[in-house]
Amino acid sequence: MYIEKFPRLTGRIVLPDNPQYDTARQVFNTFFNKYPLIIVFAQETRDVINAIKWARCNDIPIRIRSGRHNYEGLSVRDGGIIIDVSEMKRVEIDRTGNTATIQTGLRDYQMAQLLGEQGLVVPPGLCPTTGIAGFTLGGGQSSLSRPWGLAIDNLIEAEIVLSDGCVLHASKEEHADLFWALRGGGGGNFGVCTSFRFRTRPLETVAYTQISWPIENLRPVLQSWQNYTLPNADKRLTPLLTVASGESTLLMMQGVFLGTSEALRALLQPLINSAAPDSIYIEEIPWLEAAAKIAATQPGNPEPFKSVGPFLYQLLPDEAIDIIERFISEPPTSSVSVFFHGLGGAVAEVPNKDTAYYYRKALSNISYFSTWNTPEEAESGINWVGDFRKAMLPYTKGVYVNTPDLSICNWPKAYYGSNFQRLTQVKAKYDPDNIFRYPQSIPPACF
Repeated sequence: MYIEKFPRLTGRIVLPDNPQYDTARQVFNTFFNKYPLIIVFAQETRDVINAIKWARCNDIPIRIRSGRHNYEGLSVRDGGIIIDVSEMKRVEIDRTGNTATIQTGLRDYQMAQLLGEQGLVVPPGLCPTTGIAGFTLGGGQSSLSRPWGLAIDNLIEAEIVLSDGCVLHASKEEHADLFWALRGGGGGNFGVCTSFRFRTRPLETVAYTQISWPIENLRPVLQSWQNYTLPNADKRLTPLLTVASGESTLLMMQGVFLGTSEALRALLQPLINSAAPDSIYIEEIPWLEAAAKIAATQPGNPEPFKSVGPFLYQLLPDEAIDIIERFISEPPTSSVSVFFHGLGGAVAEVPNKDTAYYYRKALSNISYFSTWNTPEEAESGINWVGDFRKAMLPYTKGVYVNTPDLSICNWPKAYYGSNFQRLTQVKAKYDPDNIFRYPQSIPPACF
């Protein structure tokens, strides 16, 4: 039936009359409820090429999807064609060259598992179900960022299908301008990436920590935690901090350390002494077990939410911590949280303009998050995140492009800083007709 109706499309095709359609159109943020014209689950690069050519021939708008995790649901739209690469999951490991070529349908934890079983690692995301395509193209902040940089700092080459159906391999040697843009320019702007070649590193065991306190200790814990993100802090540790309130409360530090548990315990002693913990866990465990423990604390199932993640370039003063305490103590929905992701280290060793990911010198990334149980709470949850972001503007810079927020007016500067103009020039060269577009997508320079 599908071949007769759409003779140029290949792959697994899902139409609105298909019993799988409602499942196929869903995204992780269930606040969004869109009805695409057609969904193409590509099985190989040729399917992506055919889908792009079919869409252009029929003047159908395109959206690109890997893990369905776009915060604003931008990987799907009403009446468009969705090119979904999530069923492209081939992995080829080259031990001689210390690389892995990975198709972009893999999720973060799937990549961690497949490589981890071989004693290898490419820095993955924290959330287990995020697709590696969007995660990487936005920069790729991970639990190994401080020692080994972002995912893009471990990216060697990307295979990408352009708007004319041509397939390019972008690297520092070939199409270097496009490779620059793909490292932090965000997903869906320049074409459909179908595979990445990463540098791999051996990793079997790490020291992992998980420490919890009563939420009333937020101020002293946060003040101490921040010191682990400073330029002179031990970059073997990537620290995380979660603060949550609503139906349940939480104040928890997690971290992966490339060293012994004894060294990590000594390193964390000032944080442990900042307030009396409810629990302390510091052990040497397999890397995959540590990745699973972090994944277990991230949102695991689709839900409605609002979130945005600006960057911190300074230790937060008392006035900023006052704001955080006020917002976290007044949850308007079933659950709100603030998440701090330590950066710096190897991330900051790369100049701001060497890749499209601009905020290299940030100490950490802070994310405000709300979710809700009933539709009536949605407006309150969305407003809570927006008001929180605005209240913290004096103490933050920019926004991580992997946490898009359509309410941000000057989004080019927020996401890309002074790299935006160069991104528009790359866009004009590789997608001059602006085929890959969506709200807040990068426009061609001549547009």
